[in-house]
Amino acid sequence: MVEFAVSVQSFRDLCLAEEPWLPFSRQNPMEAELQEVFFQEWAAAFAKPKRPERIYFGSEFCQYRLPPLSLVKKALAYCRESGFAFTFATPYAHREKFTQLVSILAYLDGAAASTGERVEVVVNDWGVYHHIQTHLPRLDVVIGRLLNKTIRDPRVAHYYANDKAPEEGRKFFQRTGLLSAWFQTFLQRGNVVGLDFDELIQGNEVPSMKEWEAPLLTSFHFPFGCVASGSACMVGFMETAKAGKFRGDPKCKQECQRYVYELKNRQHSDMQTRIVQKGTTAFYAHTRELVRSGLRGVQAVERPRVVYSPRIPV
Repeated sequence: MVEFAVSVQSFRDLCLAEEPWLPFSRQNPMEAELQEVFFQEWAAAFAKPKRPERIYFGSEFCQYRLPPLSLVKKALAYCRESGFAFTFATPYAHREKFTQLVSILAYLDGAAASTGERVEVVVNDWGVYHHIQTHLPRLDVVIGRLLNKTIRDPRVAHYYANDKAPEEGRKFFQRTGLLSAWFQTFLQRGNVVGLDFDELIQGNEVPSMKEWEAPLLTSFHFPFGCVASGSACMVGFMETAKAGKFRGDPKCKQECQRYVYELKNRQHSDMQTRIVQKGTTAFYAHTRELVRSGLRGVQAVERPRVVYSPRIPV
């Protein structure tokens, strides 16, 4: 049985989880197109759409999108009142934002203690991971896709999916180091309950978790995959003079919520996926074939979860 989750980065978008197949306000053309593609392929794979069981709340990709504690409390209450399981998605965090994030995580740990429920947190920063393991034992950790290092470059990834590519090479680029014996030993020391994956252009090798006493949740994100992310924000420095671009604090004004760039490369005219830049992160848009093969692939996973993002994340 595949668990279905919806990922939202803003409190205002929590309502999208109720019926994520319906059009919504401020939906751009790419989001509308991929919404239609995803739910058509979902219907082909699993019959009619179902109400999500879980909400991912928060940004995986930018510390300046970290919500205030007051909104985290409201989001958690909304999920409990509306019958959704709650997962808090976290980005990498530098010193100032790390302090803010620690306060949120401490509240979630306390909320778990008061109700006896487990609270799930997606971690994309090894410092955040260490803090949770050391101080917040009641939080369940999902290793985020920024810590799940795989080949995501749309300029070359489709070559590894080609039938003419060497079989050994294709399999190598479908794997993740998180499932190596050493990494499995490292992760078993803490309260890790799952791993997040991008649906890769070259395909994912079905994860094998033989070393774990109990299989982990394996989550696959649709319909936007992460190419790369970092601290430098193309949109945040948009109006900065060239000499000052990408230096220090961008003095974030949440420009990423108003602007999205589509990136094109004249040197790679055979790319099969579109690339957009939103804030600090570049994403590739899933093709219909990638959505179809991805939903087929999750059915072979022991504890699968599909995470759908109505909007381009960040």
